[in-house]
Amino acid sequence: MKKYLLSALMLGCTVGMFSAAAAPVPEPRVQAKELYYNDPDVPQPLDKWTIFQLVFLPNVPNSTWNSNVFGLKTGWVASGGIGSVYGLEVSWVYSGTDTINGAQASWVIVKSKDLNGVQAAFVTTLNTGSLNGLQATGPYALAGDVQGAQFALISQAGNFTGIQGGLALALSKGFTGFQAGAVSIADGPFTGIQCGFVNKAGEKGGSLQLGLFNMTDGKGMQFGFINYSKDAWIPVFPILNFNF
Repeated sequence: MKKYLLSALMLGCTVGMFSAAAAPVPEPRVQAKELYYNDPDVPQPLDKWTIFQLVFLPNVPNSTWNSNVFGLKTGWVASGGIGSVYGLEVSWVYSGTDTINGAQASWVIVKSKDLNGVQAAFVTTLNTGSLNGLQATGPYALAGDVQGAQFALISQAGNFTGIQGGLALALSKGFTGFQAGAVSIADGPFTGIQCGFVNKAGEKGGSLQLGLFNMTDGKGMQFGFINYSKDAWIPVFPILNFNF
């Protein structure tokens, strides 16, 4: 009898062990992380937008700092942020949203990182990334790489394709197009026309320089009082010089 009881007990324990092993282990529940778009250092996704924003100062109210506008963003007295504007940003003193697709303007200063459209102010226009379109101001215009046009008393840009005008100074790196100013300087490869009292073009490409003093390290033709062409048959020559 004891043998039967012992056998039954062992059989029960064995069945219990197999049942416990076969039972599915419940997976721990992982709560989905909720996405927050109020991190001031992260731009909101483009599907989070408003049609109108009234801003008193950059980050005032703070909901305007990293948000997007499809319409009008206006600063009374200044606006800014790391979001995007698809439309118009206009302020009394300063407009400074990072990404503009449309137009950005103010009476004093404007600033952007990437702009497709028009950027204009009476004192200073600043672009630190790329600009495709028109940048115009009074004393000073600064842009990254430009495809379009830039006009100011002093115009400065990175690589440029288009028209650059600086009443006092037009300055760029590589240049393709038409550059004009009292002093016109392209530090990189130049292809196009350069016009001013003093013109300086980098190597490579080909240029036509019209001015009093012309200097180039590349190929092209020069008309001026003094012309210097690094690889010309006669490097320094008055009136006309060329190197092809």
